[in-house]
Amino acid sequence: MRPSLLAALALCFLILAGCGGAPRPLTGTVVIGLTSELRAGVELDRLRMVLRAGGEVLRDDVLTHKSGQLFFPRELFFRDLEDGTAVEISLEAFGAEDAERPVLVRAASTRVIGGRELLLRVRLEQECAVAPGDPTCPAPQTCVAGGCSAPDVDPRRLEPYSASWSADAVPDACKPAGGGEPVVVVGEGQADYFALEDLDEVQVEAGPQGGYHIFVAIRLKNLRQSGSITVVNGAVPELGYTVEPLRVIFTLDQDEGGFCKLAGLRFRLDGERTIDELLGKVVDVEVTVTDADGDTGTGRRKVTLSQTIL
Repeated sequence: MRPSLLAALALCFLILAGCGGAPRPLTGTVVIGLTSELRAGVELDRLRMVLRAGGEVLRDDVLTHKSGQLFFPRELFFRDLEDGTAVEISLEAFGAEDAERPVLVRAASTRVIGGRELLLRVRLEQECAVAPGDPTCPAPQTCVAGGCSAPDVDPRRLEPYSASWSADAVPDACKPAGGGEPVVVVGEGQADYFALEDLDEVQVEAGPQGGYHIFVAIRLKNLRQSGSITVVNGAVPELGYTVEPLRVIFTLDQDEGGFCKLAGLRFRLDGERTIDELLGKVVDVEVTVTDADGDTGTGRRKVTLSQTIL
């Protein structure tokens, strides 16, 4: 066989062997694991976050405490991006006293590694908070642990993403580790929680924009303090009437005995039935709370509507 033919065959073999190898993954994912030492509703009232990939803005959102959107820990995903894509997050945290000048500015960036799902932890730290208008770290630096640092993190130093990363990120006052099954207790109250027994009378009130309601309150534990969805349902068995559900997302307040509480749930009663038909009737109230982990607790109470309207 001629040498030139042997060389050609060897080259073909090398090409085929190379084609048969496993191709390098082309895409990867980075998950931002965001936590905060600043408490929503206390030091922190509003958070602006901007997510960029490859220099392009993917998200530009403002989360507020009033809307119930401001909770931690939370996850932000850069999904299925090309290997080597630069990703970054920019954060501006505002207190209730100044809506224009942030009390904390934070940035972080890294790059995607094809075939991997990485976790980039970002924490809003008390040491980095300043009075509104006071100087912060000069761009492009960012504040980490009270000092100015480069925002970029080598992706080779990042840990693999796991859904359990947040378990030890920030202790939750309403859901301590090993706390047990969720508990929800139904009471009443506009500004605070007041206990009820079955068939206790609750006051019917006229709403400021029409309609009639009672104020439902709850005590609960072993459900997350922020980001939990609360749904109030009601039924009047005597009339075969189902009340329109109320669905809200509010941050819970701490209470005694390891409980948290939520008051002022304005539960409208009238709809297909007039309020005159409902006064004095027994309502089966059911409150279900579902947190960001998917855990759910339900409380029930039979209440008697007042004969009068406040």
